[in-house]
Amino acid sequence: MNLEKLSNRVTQELDTALSADLSADERKEILDIVRRAMLDSTSRTHREMKETAVICCGPEADLAHKIQEKMDQKKNMLIANLTAMR
Repeated sequence: MNLEKLSNRVTQELDTALSADLSADERKEILDIVRRAMLDSTSRTHREMKETAVICCGPEADLAHKIQEKMDQKKNMLIANLTAMR
């Protein structure tokens, strides 16, 4: 899933759906709330996947740590991409 495309699509849909009576600051605040929600959902998903990997690989803790490191790298890249879209 390309989060930049998803974020752009959601932003356009919100912009269309929001009342024209809203000020620019109110629109920006609403869009920021949506971006934070997307970031929170990806963080929660990441955390749950990491917990599952550790549980599944219990005896092979080294393998679980390697998986965790890769997931952390991807999460950090995702956060950087979402932050850059602001």
